[in-house]
Amino acid sequence: MNHIESIEVGLRDKKPYNEIVRKVYLAYPTKALIGDEERQYQILNDISCFFNVPIMSIQVAGSAKIGRSVHKQRDFEPGNSDLDIAIIDLGLYQKYMEKIFNVTKGYSDQTGFQIRDGRSTAEEYLSYLTRGIFRADLMPVCEERKSWNQFFGQLSLRHGDLFKSINAGIYMSQSFFESKQRSVIRNYIDTKAI
Repeated sequence: MNHIESIEVGLRDKKPYNEIVRKVYLAYPTKALIGDEERQYQILNDISCFFNVPIMSIQVAGSAKIGRSVHKQRDFEPGNSDLDIAIIDLGLYQKYMEKIFNVTKGYSDQTGFQIRDGRSTAEEYLSYLTRGIFRADLMPVCEERKSWNQFFGQLSLRHGDLFKSINAGIYMSQSFFESKQRSVIRNYIDTKAI
């Protein structure tokens, strides 16, 4: 049974969303890397070593995981789709949250946050923190952001034949990760109803 079929079976059997997410995102293999498990190990191990977190705390999400982007309504395309990584580690979450808290002087100095559509990304950054998600792309300009971007830029270059880019977010816990992925299940239901 593939990932999408598993989602459909879970929905048909009226399983709770978190159970569907746990099965498909945390227990099933990464669809884009089936047959290329050595590469999956290399990517996860590089991330594990860079952040000094257990390799088991690193999970794949998005279209690379299930073979389809539910939000964009497109199948995973080698070389054109991203590899979305979820690092589920409270200690790493706290470490980055504290660094940014200090860099921004308790969020009183928001000048380092990017401006998108005429608005600071500080509000969006803080909104994600309240949902247990550290979004590195919303970090203000600082050494941590520079180091993060260098690492993932080099990782993306090494695996550019399969992934357009490799990016990651940090989740405070598995529960917050499951909560975020529930939106994929809900979106899947909405697109099936159309």
